[in-house]
Amino acid sequence: MNRVARAVGAVSPRRVLRGLGAVEGRTFRLHLLASLAAAAVSAVTLNSEYIAANGLHASAWQITLLVMVLPASNFLSVFINSFIERRGCYSKAVLAAGLLRLPVAAMFLSSDANVLLVLVACFSAADSVMVPVLNTILREKYAEGRRGILFGWAVSVFTFFSLPASLVAGRLLDADFGTYRLLFVAMALAGLAHSAIMARMASGISTRSPSDGAGLLRSLFRVFSRDRQFAVFEACFMVYGFAFMMILPAIPFFARDILHLRYEQYAFAKGVLAQVGILLLSPFMGISVERIHPFRFTGLICLVLAAYPFLIAMGGVVRAAGIPLFYAAFAVYSVAMAGINVSWNMSSLHFAPPGQAATYQGLHVTLTAARGIVAPMLGNLVLIYFGLASTFLVSAGLFALAGLLFLRRDRLSGAIADPAGAAA
Repeated sequence: MNRVARAVGAVSPRRVLRGLGAVEGRTFRLHLLASLAAAAVSAVTLNSEYIAANGLHASAWQITLLVMVLPASNFLSVFINSFIERRGCYSKAVLAAGLLRLPVAAMFLSSDANVLLVLVACFSAADSVMVPVLNTILREKYAEGRRGILFGWAVSVFTFFSLPASLVAGRLLDADFGTYRLLFVAMALAGLAHSAIMARMASGISTRSPSDGAGLLRSLFRVFSRDRQFAVFEACFMVYGFAFMMILPAIPFFARDILHLRYEQYAFAKGVLAQVGILLLSPFMGISVERIHPFRFTGLICLVLAAYPFLIAMGGVVRAAGIPLFYAAFAVYSVAMAGINVSWNMSSLHFAPPGQAATYQGLHVTLTAARGIVAPMLGNLVLIYFGLASTFLVSAGLFALAGLLFLRRDRLSGAIADPAGAAA
């Protein structure tokens, strides 16, 4: 009981804010404000696949391309962020990326799923800059030991506001599907506001990479050859990523064809249940990721996450319990993703040397793009040839495999660090 009380005290807002320096406090306040803008964006993005499938009558391949858009748009992230690190132009880069978010407002004039694909791709391209620059902000503006908890609270604020926003968006779509036009305009404006706030957060950062800039690809290979731990971490994360992304095209069709969900029900699953764990647990996960090695932390989370697609698959088998099992799957997802979200955003800091946080995270994001191009296509092929249930069961197996690979590496790392203890 005392241990629980200490843990709760450690994540209380008052205790977190106490002792923050002027720069750290200002950055954290801006971080919370940026989280509000991101929450408004998420109200639309969480519903976009169902808008396309159910309202715009997109095909299976169009949905596959839509879920590929976000990771694929990040393919050049490592190159872009290596350039940013060499120049030290963090704020300008974020502002420039923010302009890519405005064209999605053109969905006000369109009801074509192909147009949606192009505009969402443009919007998503901004993330190839935003995510790595945020990592640099975390390293440069937050003190070590407080990064995880501050990031966790920002995620909780984002989730607290994204829950009702997603539900309201679902209700609006149920009442009149034509409101999707206004929702995409709101998404564009909120996305631009988020970029402007991020630019202010990055102001004053002029850290430059020690890289001489010669042969970026060669320097990337050096990252993996010199930092074998990071290379193994990314290999294990690749297995997790395949499990996560391969079912994304299947979920909206399962919701429409098997469960016959309304927009509000879909928004409740993906926008509320899938976010509750992130809301409540992110500060605790933020503390844990700085105390537990990324291999062990991420491995345990992946094992829990295996239940998410398995429960959806069971909903297709036991049709009478299909909707409750679908909801239960996203409840499990919300708990696990509270940890994955923190791991995805912060684990590269564990491996990155000073001055290379954005390059490491840029490489991490680029690898996300690589699997994001392949995994949804693989999932769609499994869906077409073997059906919905097989797609979810393969995903569950890959989640479990990723968890076991992470934990095996954690044990090997411990044995190498303490050979005497391992021998004993």
